[in-house]
Amino acid sequence: MRLRIDRFVDGTCGSSEGELVARPSQERQDLCGHVLDGRYRVSRQIGVGGTGVVFEAACERDAGRVAIKTLRPCFVGHPDLGRRLQREAEVARRVRHPGVVQVLDEGILSDGSPYVVMPLLSGESLARLLSRRRQLTVRQVAVVASRVAAILHSAHCAGYVHRDVKPEHVLLGRSATDDLTIHLLDFGVCASTAAPADERMREEGKVFGTPSYVSPEQASGRAEVDARADLFGLGMVMFECLTGKLPFRAPSVSKLLLRIIREQAPRVSDVMPGVDRAMDALVDRLLRREPGDRLPSARALARALSPHVGNRGEVERKLAAGLNVASLLEEGEPTTRKRAVSIGDAGQRNQSGAVPHPAILTARPRRSA
Repeated sequence: MRLRIDRFVDGTCGSSEGELVARPSQERQDLCGHVLDGRYRVSRQIGVGGTGVVFEAACERDAGRVAIKTLRPCFVGHPDLGRRLQREAEVARRVRHPGVVQVLDEGILSDGSPYVVMPLLSGESLARLLSRRRQLTVRQVAVVASRVAAILHSAHCAGYVHRDVKPEHVLLGRSATDDLTIHLLDFGVCASTAAPADERMREEGKVFGTPSYVSPEQASGRAEVDARADLFGLGMVMFECLTGKLPFRAPSVSKLLLRIIREQAPRVSDVMPGVDRAMDALVDRLLRREPGDRLPSARALARALSPHVGNRGEVERKLAAGLNVASLLEEGEPTTRKRAVSIGDAGQRNQSGAVPHPAILTARPRRSA
């Protein structure tokens, strides 16, 4: 199999099979101290990834703190990367759901690079939560997955397939009233039904997403995928939350993708014999190799999860109370965190760093097939 693995825009709290650079970089440091378009005073660099740079800034109008993301200088003029950054703003405008990070503004730098302005979000990623707790209860998984499914349903209805659902992109937070908030981050590699034909042609034969969580159709390099690819990704996340492990392991990315393409995922009950049988069957259906054998929509998944939630309010309050939520200034450290999935070790994580999250960062895959 000869596929090219592309992860043009990766997630807020890090990459899998990749790494975000949390140390200071000299790239675009000339922006610090400048006021962009008379509206945003750039204060400091937050982090640098494979394709993007993120800065903290203050809004001149009300002094509110925001995150500004743009491309690294070496990618100035790259048509696909620029378009994908702008698509994040497009998704925020078209997908009306509180679980999609709002894009406050967008503009163009003097070198022609697009930039987007987003709120700085405090919270704890699902990946970070799993690194502390390893597993969640069936009810907790049902609550989180149903909330993510609702976000995905809104995105799918607007014509977008996320293509990179994974724990790093699920941000759990606590509102001012101590309620649980959930955001689905990083639509940077989403597929769009409105994408131009030339873009779809260039995507054929490339793997978009994170290898450990991609669907068989994504692993095969198909440019045309639908909502059921996201259901597979969410199924992988649910499997990991329930068992503390990922369904597939392999010594390399190419072999991992081949396993995802050719093999049926194991059942949760293969790892946890005492798991709830209905939940076991639901995850198994999400992880079917053929899209037609999965649930038909994210809304159908949310409905199927409803019996497993129990007392939603109580479960959500306990989840929110147990989060390690930090603000950017409280941490005093770069807001990126590393996460490397050790593919050869059943998805056990090698982790460092901490949250909070600027709205979106980028990362480069560690290996390519």
